[in-house]
Amino acid sequence: MRHTWYLFSLCLLLTACRSQEPRQITKGFYYWKQRYTADSTEQHTLSALHVQRLYLRAFDVRMDPATQQPVPVAPVDIRSKIPDSTRIVPVVFLMNDIWRNTDSIAVTQLAHRVSQLLLDRYSSIPAHHIPEIQIDCDWTRQQKEIYFAFLRAFRQTNACQGRQLSATIRMHQVKYLSANGIPPVDKGLLMCYNMGDLRKWGDHNSILNMKELKAYIAPDHIQEYPLPLDLALPLFEWSVLFSKFAYTGILRSMGDKELADSKLFTPTGAYTFTCRKDTILNGYPLREGDVIRRETTGPALLKQAAQLIARQRQQYEPTIIFYHLDSLTLSKYTIDELEDIYHLFR
Repeated sequence: MRHTWYLFSLCLLLTACRSQEPRQITKGFYYWKQRYTADSTEQHTLSALHVQRLYLRAFDVRMDPATQQPVPVAPVDIRSKIPDSTRIVPVVFLMNDIWRNTDSIAVTQLAHRVSQLLLDRYSSIPAHHIPEIQIDCDWTRQQKEIYFAFLRAFRQTNACQGRQLSATIRMHQVKYLSANGIPPVDKGLLMCYNMGDLRKWGDHNSILNMKELKAYIAPDHIQEYPLPLDLALPLFEWSVLFSKFAYTGILRSMGDKELADSKLFTPTGAYTFTCRKDTILNGYPLREGDVIRRETTGPALLKQAAQLIARQRQQYEPTIIFYHLDSLTLSKYTIDELEDIYHLFR
């Protein structure tokens, strides 16, 4: 009996050890600007981290107000050389308004138009350098059937032949799986950010919040998701302006340096700063009493989130992607700090 118990315990130990064996990951970055002109900092980051996949925003698709037809807009303009060792993943962003009054015939036509535009724009790039195409859409419960029909149609087009098709998945779509459905693709990309309400007044970080993150993924929503999941982590920040407690917009060029000016701002919370007088700063008109919420994802918070997410391991070797490649943001992280984040998922 004792011998049997010993063997049983040994099997459990070996199983536990096996589950923690290191796995291969693919390193990735998003590039979300309309013109790809990687500067020296961005190029160095790709090289130093040995980034294997670059997710490029190929173009958006939105509803043309004049014709009431979906049209491509804002195609990326590639001006800098992408390293030969880095594979490209074009990302097509579909705005939700295109699903309005769309039938199955229109969906199939749209899928072929998107496919042809991708083939035309990337014809100069060797086919094997584009192993995957990604569709980005924050679909609603009401839109899932028509959106999933688009994905099924797009999967049959020429652009997808010999390539994987992935779809972005928001945190709420993982938590509320039965209501949101499972997109008919090869794999998903879980966006581990933007988990709060950007427009909601309050002293909080809508980009990354540990309490919200735990609520979205606990107890095993990532591990048990029916699709293999790649994972995207935030490397971005912004300042959110509120006037009389109402959301006004995002201030792109309002950072820590500007908010540290005690003549203009008074800290009023963990993330909030109140404007002390009427002024114009970096082109933005500000009124006395306006509140700016500064939201960042520093190295410590990013690592804490990554550690929590990495505990839920699928039987899959994921791509870990930072959003996004931008020299101003990258200056706030060392190469070692980013490498440590990648390493957590091995």
